[in-house]
Amino acid sequence: MVDYLNELREGCLEAYTGIIQGLKGEVPEGTVNADLTVLNRHIMHIIQFIELVATDQDHSESNVSSACGLVGDICSAFGAQVHPYLEKQAINELLQEGRRSKTHKTKQVATWATKELRKLKQQQPSVSRDENERCSARVNFALRGKSPQKT
Repeated sequence: MVDYLNELREGCLEAYTGIIQGLKGEVPEGTVNADLTVLNRHIMHIIQFIELVATDQDHSESNVSSACGLVGDICSAFGAQVHPYLEKQAINELLQEGRRSKTHKTKQVATWATKELRKLKQQQPSVSRDENERCSARVNFALRGKSPQKT
C-alpha cells in the first residue's frame, strides 16, 4: 500500500510540474507568464500537497526529488508572490533531506530548488515573522477572493 501511495503521489507531483512548466512557457527570468493566472486558485492546494508528501514518514526518494523539483518550478514560474507560502518548516526540511540525499539527481534538484527559494527570499522586503504571517494571510484571502479581517 505504501508503494502504491508513493507512486500515486509521484505521478501527481510530475503532473503538477508538467502543468506549471507548460503554462510558464519560455519567458525571461523574473517574468510571470499571464497564462499561470489560471493556477492562482490552486497554488495553495499544490503547496499543501507538497507539505503532505514532505511530512509523510514513508515518502520515497523519488517523492523527495519530484517534490523538490516542483518547489523550484513554482518559485521560478510564480516569483516572489508565492514566497510566503513556501517558507514552511516541512518544505525546508524536505529540501534539506534532498540536499543530503545519496542520489545525485535528488541532491542536484534539491540544491537548485533551494537556490530558487533563496532568490525569492532576497526579493522580499525585510519584515518580521509576524508581519510575514499577516502578509501571507492577506495574500491567501486575495487569492481566494475574500477580504482579510483586521488584525
